[in-house]
Amino acid sequence: MRLTRVLAAASLLLVATACSTSDGDAGGGPSTDGAATCEPGALPTLTDGTLTVGTSVPYEPWYVGEDPTSGEGFESALVYAVAAELGYEHDDVAWEQVTFEQIVSPSEKPFDLAAYQTSITPEREQAVDFSSPYLTTRQGVVVAGDGDLADAASLADLEGARIGVTASQTSLTVAEAAWGDAVELVPYDDAGLAMQALSNDQVQAVVMDVDQAVAATTVYFPGTQVIGTLPDGGVVEQLGFVLDLDSPLTDCVSAAVDALEEDGTLAELRTEWLRSDDIPELG
Repeated sequence: MRLTRVLAAASLLLVATACSTSDGDAGGGPSTDGAATCEPGALPTLTDGTLTVGTSVPYEPWYVGEDPTSGEGFESALVYAVAAELGYEHDDVAWEQVTFEQIVSPSEKPFDLAAYQTSITPEREQAVDFSSPYLTTRQGVVVAGDGDLADAASLADLEGARIGVTASQTSLTVAEAAWGDAVELVPYDDAGLAMQALSNDQVQAVVMDVDQAVAATTVYFPGTQVIGTLPDGGVVEQLGFVLDLDSPLTDCVSAAVDALEEDGTLAELRTEWLRSDDIPELG
């Protein structure tokens, strides 16, 4: 029963790879013509004096302890840093639990902005606004720590392997570009199922977002390891905050993200919480 719960939880938590799709090149940034004046703490938010933030199932490394209010984890810490730039104190930030579909659908939002590893794509930009990007992601390769591929150091070392990927998402696109027909790519509905297949020896490796892979191998699937990242294959994937289409807040949120990038805060948060910068690219 415990194993079943762990695998189910991991599958659910890793389903956020659905946030990362291959339906177009990344873009992002301000998209409104009539943005609000970014007066600290006085934006036209859903609730006066409160910044409401949407997220779905919180998990590491984005949120620690499944608690978005902690300020721990990359996106939790980033939200509070952005809020401070906009003039909101920690207690002025309210969190709203939503589904990923609510985040990206062209419907009225129950939040001012959403923070849930959402890839910026041209298709989504027709339905929602995105802030300036706060992270450019890479695809990592996970293998069993005691398996035949544990010492693989190049793309060629994995040729002939069965490799799990997430269907219709960036991992599939980038893996196809990296290996072509030299490997057998096995699609799964989400990264959790792919990792379960790796644990059951049904595949020999899994390709998934590298930051997610680091968390998966250290928290949910001990005995596995990230051996490297794939060349991007021309697919540049960036994450941004999601806002309602033509939101008057978009330019202000983007300006806050840009300020945090310029003063080095974003780099510090990436180093502290994501811990993937030292993972080499497989050549």
